[in-house]
Amino acid sequence: MKTTIRAAAAVVTLSAASAAQAQQAVQWRVQDGGNGHWYALKQRTGPISYSALAGSVATDLGGYLATVPTLAEDNFVWQALSSPAFAVLGGYQDVSSPSYSEPGGGWRWVTGDPITSFRWTWNEPSNGLGNGEGVLAYNYDQTWNDWETSNIPLNHVFSYIVEWSADCNGDGIVDYGQCRDGSLPDYNGNNVPDCCESGTACVVGNYPVEWRASEGGNGHWYQLVIEGHPSWTQAKLMAELRGGYLATLTSQAESDLAGVLSRGMPAMLLGGFQDRTSPDYSEPLGAWKWITGEPWSFSNWGKGEPNDASNGHGDPGEDYLYSWTGAQGFKWSDGDNICPECNPGPLLIEWSADCNDDGMVDYGQILQGQLVDADANGVPDVCEVDPCPGDITNGGTVDAADLSILLAAWGTNGQAEFDTDIDGSGLVDGGDLALVLGGWGPCPQ
Repeated sequence: MKTTIRAAAAVVTLSAASAAQAQQAVQWRVQDGGNGHWYALKQRTGPISYSALAGSVATDLGGYLATVPTLAEDNFVWQALSSPAFAVLGGYQDVSSPSYSEPGGGWRWVTGDPITSFRWTWNEPSNGLGNGEGVLAYNYDQTWNDWETSNIPLNHVFSYIVEWSADCNGDGIVDYGQCRDGSLPDYNGNNVPDCCESGTACVVGNYPVEWRASEGGNGHWYQLVIEGHPSWTQAKLMAELRGGYLATLTSQAESDLAGVLSRGMPAMLLGGFQDRTSPDYSEPLGAWKWITGEPWSFSNWGKGEPNDASNGHGDPGEDYLYSWTGAQGFKWSDGDNICPECNPGPLLIEWSADCNDDGMVDYGQILQGQLVDADANGVPDVCEVDPCPGDITNGGTVDAADLSILLAAWGTNGQAEFDTDIDGSGLVDGGDLALVLGGWGPCPQ
């Protein structure tokens, strides 16, 4: 297994003009004859030295610049990443190596292994007429070339390939995939399971996952809940009680993410429904809506769906959105409110609220310990407003009992059996009395 190192290579300046991610990560699956590793094509602005790039990949992404020591791995990476011509690889010329010579000596992988099988393009490596070409990159036809960055083609757009192979908990599965599908927690988003960083036992489960903006996402958090509920309406309530909502998949990329998080579950409840009260209602395609009110401008229906087939379950029709994973892959289907085929009704929850307007989704800040959620309802405590602050006894009504307790604590800090410092001023005084008298009577429901 490859081991990540922060390679110290010859300093070669890399120049670039784009910071966008080129592609989503792909896995070379063991069942397909692969090694289980993950690979992604990235792009980055520069200038940056090769050693700094290798170090930042390890630190920021939890991986390393990709190494392709065998032709089989080389072929997979080239094909899976759509012919990444001129992308930088994890090979460099180590000028400190006893075998170093120009142009072909001292080449090694960032994992520390020497490169023993070369696939140079014609008349390469050339060392650029003595200009210090010590970086390994793909040529336009999958062959290799040595580059100095100032000569990277395509208007100096600098791309590179990242590989992930770490298995910190020794379960035989590459960590990156488990962070990606939520089977292990990675709340700080560095592609290393939090349990491995903290030294605690790693328990495989269904953990929240952020769709990171740096990877083309929206910054929202998502979680697969397996236990679920027997009906769509109950699942909707369950998601809301956790501070989120049934996931709304408004693009192909977001639907693809849901497919990853579903981990092959046959069916999963989503946040779409058919509004029979809408003027544009018709079967089977009319008046489909998202529970958030977002525009219904994208759909991923499976073949023959939606079809409004009640399946004899007693419902008037299929008015609720489910995912369906089968021969077509991850697709959508319409279903009854109660779905026997989906029992126990796994669901996908999404969180997007930013109640304090700091540009970050609240739920992620709760998971990372940046905001407190003492009542575990998925909403930061600082964002919750008590609708009935004068109800000191929590009896559902502001009445004489609350007033009596308040007056007994007058002039104190209110820190006794009952919290009578309602306005948090540090003193039970006229401000607290105003809240009691102003809220007199039954509390809002």
